[in-house]
Amino acid sequence: MIRVFFNIRLDETYLPERTGQWVEDEAEARDLARVVVRRLVAAHGSEQRLLNAELAVTVEGGAPLFDLSFFEALYVPVAPPDAEAQPLRRAEAVRPRARLARLRAALAPLRAEILAQSADLLVGVARLVALLRRREPNARFRLGFEPNA
Repeated sequence: MIRVFFNIRLDETYLPERTGQWVEDEAEARDLARVVVRRLVAAHGSEQRLLNAELAVTVEGGAPLFDLSFFEALYVPVAPPDAEAQPLRRAEAVRPRARLARLRAALAPLRAEILAQSADLLVGVARLVALLRRREPNARFRLGFEPNA
């Protein structure tokens, strides 16, 4: 395993990474670099200058491993994953709507209880607000009992 650092170069600016990431080999580092670039563009995609940026991948000690331009990471196609590595599930097998309906039905009693409790809470808050509005401006707030003297 090697420890790689994903440093960003943009125009004259160099932003070094301080923590690093452990990877198996250079191929895994390239795959991870593409993921880093895509996430940065997803987070800051409105910044057009990002297409001019590069990810300078270095190993521990600062020796360069490879450079990956953001443009290349976004627009140069990569080979599809090996079909034998992970078989793809058919779309009919997923059925997200059926799962969502079962989940909604299972949570219905809990939802009804939460709504009832929140309604009770709102009534209590409304009563407290009404009490606070009626009291005199300089009066002290009392808890509803008088201590024994």
